[in-house]
Amino acid sequence: MSQAHSVNDIRTAIRELSARADLARKEGRPGDAAELEKRVDGYREELAARP
Repeated sequence: MSQAHSVNDIRTAIRELSARADLARKEGRPGDAAELEKRVDGYREELAARP
């Protein structure tokens, strides 16, 4: 899982996963939403670590 992502790819992933998490919450799937948010947090950390 140690793959280099471009900044644009990271931002796109954050946007897409956040939208999916919102949908999961609206559909009453809090477990799925939590997993997606966890992945978003990982991408945000990766983005924050960039120079």
